[in-house]
Amino acid sequence: MAAAALLIGSTANAQDVFKQQGGEQNIEFLFAPLGGSPIGINGIKYRKFTSASTAIRATVFLGFNSEKDIMFGFADGDQIELESVMSEFDISIAPGMEWHFAGTDKLSPYYGGEALIAFSRTTDRTESQPGLEFGEEDVVEETTKDGSLTFGVNGFCGVDYYFADNIYLGAELGFGLQFTTEFDTVQESDAEGAETLETPNGNSFGIGPNVVGQIRAGFLF
Repeated sequence: MAAAALLIGSTANAQDVFKQQGGEQNIEFLFAPLGGSPIGINGIKYRKFTSASTAIRATVFLGFNSEKDIMFGFADGDQIELESVMSEFDISIAPGMEWHFAGTDKLSPYYGGEALIAFSRTTDRTESQPGLEFGEEDVVEETTKDGSLTFGVNGFCGVDYYFADNIYLGAELGFGLQFTTEFDTVQESDAEGAETLETPNGNSFGIGPNVVGQIRAGFLF
């Protein structure tokens, strides 16, 4: 794609303005040509240029993962399946604003700020027969739940280089802070006489620089 865009760009007039003029929308992804996964995303990043020098942006991530393992037990002399299921749900959104300098016809340096809110929840459910070696075949289901809620703000600066009309590569770095509340770990069991256990996990606070470690690649439409 990059080679084709360079070929197209080489045929354009050198005085053409390739970058935003105001009113465009933008989707981008991450590009690491020398990595094991050359193309990736860290959520969907969207920009709307309200003018040639200002843009609103938002990065949204929504993820769900589930893994199931099968183990074996015995009941009435027959083999039975026992499941272990781990599931994870994550969602985050980071809205922000960008202010672009004049730069050149192809170069658009900018700075800005954004807020962050993120939620994560993990559930681990396991079936077992803890009393099997004593001749007890009852299946016990145990569930462990935890997660976190994160708030943060970030200031950043970056640059977009339009090597073809409306197609760019860029880089970005920033400095921010975030506060994370870890939910209590809740352990439940349907075994007779079992009690629900809740273990507090506390909070964490961080401040410092952050860098997008891959090349940003995107297009205007």
